[in-house]
Amino acid sequence: MGQTLSQPITDKHTTTGADERYLYAVSEMQGWRISMEDAHTTELKLNSDDPNTFFAVYDGHGGSTVARYAGRNVHRRLTNEESYHEKNYEKALKQAFLGTDEDMRADPAFMHDPSGCTAVAVLIADDGKMYCANAGDSRSVLSSQGTAKPLSFDHKPQSQTETARIVAAGGYIEYGRVNGNLALSRALGDFDFKKNYALGPEKQVITADPDITQHELNEEDEFLVLACDGIWDCLSSQQVINIVRRQVAEGKELAEICELIIDRCLSQDSSTQGGIGCDNMTLSIVAILGGRDKDAWYTWIKDRVERNHGFPTPAGLPELYPHHRANYIPAPRANGVMSRGFGGGIAFYPGGTNLFTEAASAYTYDSSDSEPDNDHEDHEAKVGSITEVQDEAKQEENDHQDNNAQPQIGEDDESISFTIHAPAAKQVDVVPPSTRAEGDKAVGVNVNGRAAEDSDSDSVMTERSDDGDAATEGVHPTSASRDATLLGSTAGLRTVGSPLVAQNDHATNGSSNPAVQPSPAAHSPVTAATTSSST
Repeated sequence: MGQTLSQPITDKHTTTGADERYLYAVSEMQGWRISMEDAHTTELKLNSDDPNTFFAVYDGHGGSTVARYAGRNVHRRLTNEESYHEKNYEKALKQAFLGTDEDMRADPAFMHDPSGCTAVAVLIADDGKMYCANAGDSRSVLSSQGTAKPLSFDHKPQSQTETARIVAAGGYIEYGRVNGNLALSRALGDFDFKKNYALGPEKQVITADPDITQHELNEEDEFLVLACDGIWDCLSSQQVINIVRRQVAEGKELAEICELIIDRCLSQDSSTQGGIGCDNMTLSIVAILGGRDKDAWYTWIKDRVERNHGFPTPAGLPELYPHHRANYIPAPRANGVMSRGFGGGIAFYPGGTNLFTEAASAYTYDSSDSEPDNDHEDHEAKVGSITEVQDEAKQEENDHQDNNAQPQIGEDDESISFTIHAPAAKQVDVVPPSTRAEGDKAVGVNVNGRAAEDSDSDSVMTERSDDGDAATEGVHPTSASRDATLLGSTAGLRTVGSPLVAQNDHATNGSSNPAVQPSPAAHSPVTAATTSSST
C-alpha cells in the first residue's frame, strides 16, 4: 500500500467557489502517506470568454510530479485543441489526455521519473451537456434524485478488455497487477510501461487513453462528486451520495461536508484494514444550482430528502468498511502466497523477493458486493429505468444493514473474490515470469479468488517465453464484473470510445516493474496543439 507515517497528517487544504450555475468545494488531505501525491483542477470558466466549466482529480502514485503537471496542464491543452473550438468535446478530451501524456514523454525532465497518475475530469458545456473523461480508478458520480449515477468506470487490469491490451503490448498480469506492480491499467505518466515503440499511445501496457461518457443535465440532477480512490476504497458511490445529500439537508456547507467525509475515511491505524483509509484523499463536490441561488438549492435538497424524493437518504453516517468491503473471515491459503486486494501490500524487490507488509489479518473483497454501482464489464447491457435502479439500490442498502452477512467462497462462486491474508513481515520468493526456469510454477489468482498455478487455464497469470514475450494462451481473464449489479441509473449516459471496464482494487504506489518490451522504433505521436507552459 506504500510507505506510511507513524502518525497521519490530517491538515486539510480546502477551497470553495461559485458562480450563478455551480457551487463547489474541494478538499485534500495527505493522511498516512509520506507525501501528498494528489492534484486537482477547478475552473468555473475555462477562459474569460469561455463559459465551459472544468473539474478534475489526479491521483498520483510513485511521486507527485505527473499529477501536478496534469493538474496544471490538461485543461490548458484541452482549450488549445482545434476540436475543442469545433465543440467536438469528446475528441478534445481524448486529445488533451493523450497529448499531455506525450508532452511529458517528450520532456527530458520526465525521462527517469517513475511517477504516474489517474485522471478523472468533467467538462460541463454551456449547453448543459456534461462530458466525463476517465483514465484509471479515480471516479466521478452524479446524484440524480439521490441515486448514484456513475459517470466513470474504473480501469483495472483484471478486466477482459484491459488484459487483452496489456498482453498484446508485451505486459502481463500477476497478482491482479500489471507486471506485478500497478493495480490500475490506465494512467498518465508511468512511462516505463509505455516503451513498446511499435504501438501507438492508445495500445501501450499502460495507456492514458480515456473512456468518455456524456450526460445531458436535467431537472433531477442535484450535485456531482469527483474523488480519488482513497475515498472510494472506503465508501461506495451510493454511500457518498447519501452522506452529501443528508448533510446538505442539515444545512452543512460543502467545504464542511468534504472534510467530514475525508475524516470519516481516515483509518485510525495504518497497520490494519489492508491499507484502506491510509491513502491520500481528495474530494470535490459540485452543486448543480439549476437556476437557483445557494439558499434555494439547499432548501430544494432538504425538501427532497424529507419527502424521500427519489432514493431514500438514510440518517446518520454509514458504517465504514462494511461487510461488502472487508469481511473478517478465514481466508484460504495456497502454497503460502495470497492474492492481494485493496491497498496491495506486496512490495516487489530485485531478485524476486516480495514482502507482505500488513499485520496478521484476513480480509476478503468480493467484486459482486463491493461496488455494484461501478463494476461492470459491459455496463450498457444492464441499463434500467430509474425505478428499477432505485429498487435495486434500496435492496442493496438493506443488505448492508446485515452485519452478519458473509460472502460464500466456494467452487461454484462465479464472482471475483480477492483474498488477503497478511502475516506480518513474511517474505516469500516469487520468481518473475520472464526469468522463471522451465518447469517452475508460480502461484496466481484465478477467477474465484483461489490460488492457481501457471498451468491452470483460468489463472490471470501469463507464461513468459524465453524471449520475454507474453504467451496469451496462459491468460483467461474472465469478465471481471460479469455478475456485478449496476447501481445508479445510466439512462441518458452515452459512452464514447472503448468499452468501459471496472474492478475494485487500489493503485500501487511503488517503483516500476515494466514488461520486457520490443526494440525502440518509430512511435506514433498524438497530433494536437502545443500546450501552454506550466505555471
